[in-house]
Amino acid sequence: MKHVIIIFRNHDNQNVIRFISNNLEETFGEHVAFTHYFLCDANPDEKLKADAYLVLEDSVFESVRDRVDDFSRVIKINRSPDSSALQKISRIPPGSNVLVVNDSYDTSLSTIYSFYEVGIGHINMTPYDSSLRHTGIYDRFEIAITPAEAHLVPEHIREVIDIGYRKVSFDTMFKLMKLLNLDISAVNRNLFRHIHSVVESDTAFHANYIYGYLKSEMLSHVVNKSKIGMILVDSDFQPVYVNAKASAIFQIDDTNDLDITNYIDPAVLSSADSIDYPLEILDARYYFDCFPIKLMDEIAGYYITLQDESDVAVSTKSMRQKGYFAKHQFKDIVHRSTEMEKVISTAKQIALTDYTVLIRGESGTGKELLAQSIHNASYRKKAPFIAINCAALPDNLLESELFGYEPGAFTGAHNKGKIGLFEQANHGTLFLDEIGDISPKLQSRLLRTIQEKQIMRIGSDRVIDVDIRLITATNKDLEKAVADGSFRSDLFFRLNVLPVVVPPLRRRKDDILELLKHFLGAEYKNITQEEKNMLLQYNWPGNVRELENLSVFYRSLSALPDYIYQHTGKELQCTAPYLGEDRIDMQLLQIIQAGSTLSHGIGRSSLLYSLKEKNIPVSDGKLRDLLAQLQEKGYIDVGKGRCGTRITGKGLDYLREKETER
Repeated sequence: MKHVIIIFRNHDNQNVIRFISNNLEETFGEHVAFTHYFLCDANPDEKLKADAYLVLEDSVFESVRDRVDDFSRVIKINRSPDSSALQKISRIPPGSNVLVVNDSYDTSLSTIYSFYEVGIGHINMTPYDSSLRHTGIYDRFEIAITPAEAHLVPEHIREVIDIGYRKVSFDTMFKLMKLLNLDISAVNRNLFRHIHSVVESDTAFHANYIYGYLKSEMLSHVVNKSKIGMILVDSDFQPVYVNAKASAIFQIDDTNDLDITNYIDPAVLSSADSIDYPLEILDARYYFDCFPIKLMDEIAGYYITLQDESDVAVSTKSMRQKGYFAKHQFKDIVHRSTEMEKVISTAKQIALTDYTVLIRGESGTGKELLAQSIHNASYRKKAPFIAINCAALPDNLLESELFGYEPGAFTGAHNKGKIGLFEQANHGTLFLDEIGDISPKLQSRLLRTIQEKQIMRIGSDRVIDVDIRLITATNKDLEKAVADGSFRSDLFFRLNVLPVVVPPLRRRKDDILELLKHFLGAEYKNITQEEKNMLLQYNWPGNVRELENLSVFYRSLSALPDYIYQHTGKELQCTAPYLGEDRIDMQLLQIIQAGSTLSHGIGRSSLLYSLKEKNIPVSDGKLRDLLAQLQEKGYIDVGKGRCGTRITGKGLDYLREKETER
């Protein structure tokens, strides 16, 4: 039980003292013990110790500063009229002169201000000062308002309106609840009642409290059912909210008892990179995720999730067996250009939300790579990621794949029915590629699914709730499709909530060589500066996919495709492996050099295997021709039987010369 001391100046007006105490006890009940402290009886050296302190008058603040153990826990009691007082005052004729009588001039003035704040202005109110009674200035008044102090009203007053004692204000009650960490159902229920019993000007504060409480209760009902530990902390890692699972993980009963930095390093909490290994907390292991919550560009707090290692292991194994997982992250997106850096920066912010994403860009720009990265940076990353190309399946088949069907729903349907991808992606992400190609019928079904978060299997009359994040992608001009009527405008606006545009490779030239280096690996050093310039001049209509295909071609034939030369107007280079004109000579000589010893060389079968390892497919007959041409040049010596093939001194000189040229 919490302890609160109410500090009064003296014992005067015991009725008010009892009324205020009862008011507080009605709200906080058995959770708080209230005691009274009177400054007139106090020992000057006495130190008070409590969970909170309440003072009724401003003048008391200075007197208690040195008497309490923590001055930050002192709250001023504000007071508000009872709601019934409004009805009584509203019946007073407009323009009437009304005397307001309380136990002092200051409290009379405070009572008037409280009425002004709630909009009472149809009467003229004057505060009563008993020291001026003999002057006769109050003789003209016939009406008086008093908060349960009728005995103080001058005798000549014809009509006395007793509005009762003013109650403790809602803001005082709310501050005390927060200070004592008593944001619990019983206290909140009493606060609801209290709100309706007082008249206060700050109705917006009341509404915000009620709406905030309702949202909090709804959130609690949802997240407390979760098997995932969920924690909300501020920017200093102080707990704001802890769900039931997280309380069990840390073995706490009170949110304020959790200091998460005792269990997880602050550097890990604030890191932008996620960790893939489980953390040990109180002899158990949990997978950890932390997502910053930003207000503009400032971090306001962090949302933390903890999942039991065994639960994740079972879920991950099942997803991987079905292929329902995203293998790429933002760090896998090879780039150097500022254009792509902006796209990734935007996508990282989008990943922290749960809204629908529309990725737009030409074919081959890496839209699915970006979709997978968004999923893996979101709080859904431990859940399934399912991708489907909407343009690859006929309309009817796509519908059954997405929504599933009941047994016997149509001819050829499986006798056990089928679960659709929307259901299988539950709690995770569904990526619909080429969304611009779906039929009007599917557009209608998809729109309803997005709006209602529900699906219905084909042949069923049962609605199924789904919790997914939808990421879509297209290379089509959807605005044009909307204009010509082939794509629903309402669906477009539902999908285009968070748009991301991936620029084509021709608009981010700085990425071309960076990507080529990634695709070629060690082979990149064989690209000449002239070839690099040609690649930078090319427009790349197939984007990154075309560049990756070119890399395969180069690894296989050690030359660029003919169309690169044609596009740049250069003389065509022969792509066949002719002696002295193609790099296959050097590759072959390097292999022979590595296999040459004083006693023997390298056999033809070993040469074929080594060439294959370098992605240079050469037949046995072609290899014989190449070796014959190299021997004719004096670069190698082809021995018989087990002697194998060895490089000659002339061959070594040729290799050194070519390597120097590069």
